[in-house]
Amino acid sequence: MKIGILGGGQLAKMMIESAIKYDYKFVVFSLEKFSPSRDIAVQIVGDWNSKSHLKIFANMCDIITLENEYLDHKLIRYIEKTGKKCYPRSRTVRLIQDKLIQKQTLKNLRIPVADFVEINSIEDVYSAAKKFRYPFILKSRTMGYDGKGNIKINSEADINKAYKALIKRGKLFCEKFINFKKEIAVQAVRSISGEIKIYPVVDTIQKNHICHLVLANEKLNKVVTQKVNRLAKKILSELKYVGVLGIEMFVTRGNKVLVNELAPRVHNSGHYTIEGGKCSQFENHIRAILNLPLGSTERTSKSAAMINILGEKNSPARLRGINKLLKFENMYLHIYGKQETNKGRKMGHITVLGDNLQRTKKLAEKYRKLIKI
Repeated sequence: MKIGILGGGQLAKMMIESAIKYDYKFVVFSLEKFSPSRDIAVQIVGDWNSKSHLKIFANMCDIITLENEYLDHKLIRYIEKTGKKCYPRSRTVRLIQDKLIQKQTLKNLRIPVADFVEINSIEDVYSAAKKFRYPFILKSRTMGYDGKGNIKINSEADINKAYKALIKRGKLFCEKFINFKKEIAVQAVRSISGEIKIYPVVDTIQKNHICHLVLANEKLNKVVTQKVNRLAKKILSELKYVGVLGIEMFVTRGNKVLVNELAPRVHNSGHYTIEGGKCSQFENHIRAILNLPLGSTERTSKSAAMINILGEKNSPARLRGINKLLKFENMYLHIYGKQETNKGRKMGHITVLGDNLQRTKKLAEKYRKLIKI
């Protein structure tokens, strides 16, 4: 069985690492020569927008999946027309990769989301200000991640600058600002046959609009877990989704849960499941697209903390401090193998397992300070 992955980044790498024990072979289609997956898979380097490159890639694979949602759904449809199965399907990606369509889809499914409005001109932004009041959020409909493509508008004076900055990225929409109590996330997985498993709900802590910490604990989100699981199952079932779906949410002061964004792939907030879950999100994604029985989503410890290792400057990547880290127990280091680092780029992560959540969190923060890349 040869599994193709559109993208050769760290998510592809962790998918491959989770499944090579079953002797599956992998082919990655990467935009860059020195991708994180280059040494553990057959790699094709090319242009995702080239149908000839896509056809060569598809002919090398038995089944195909993706590690990001930025390949145009029409090109995924082209792969499907070659006769190869691709999960998630192009029709599903179409409903998710444009965030305005994503919000409209969720609203039609009666999934709670923040109020939103389509933007076709700067005049529409002024109209949104009257509708939502200040502050509100101006967003790119596509290619927005890690805070890129989102600008909070606090007053009328911000509108012109924000509009000019984001319109360069493409189409826009506005969203009501949610004064949330906390941000949470969940990984939900559905197989081809319809089997569904939901991972524990985790707290996500952002820093400069990038996921900084993920905290998992059996008591942490007890109040909202039932609501989250119900919403996740409804989304998976209604979309007939196949694979892991990352779902980011807000919890308001009254414990109301609003879905913020969907990611049709394995997700940064689920990296802790490699050591902190009985079957990781990465392995369960592969199981789902192959229609194998899904593995257990239960925790392996009472608490887990995952902290991202982000680039601090623009330079060639050079790892320092590994000797200090590896002497600690219940600490798991993952370095992605990117050749270049820049400020805010995800270069790796650390997961710490333990019994006490606050102590586990403090250890993760302490260990992060010991390493540079």
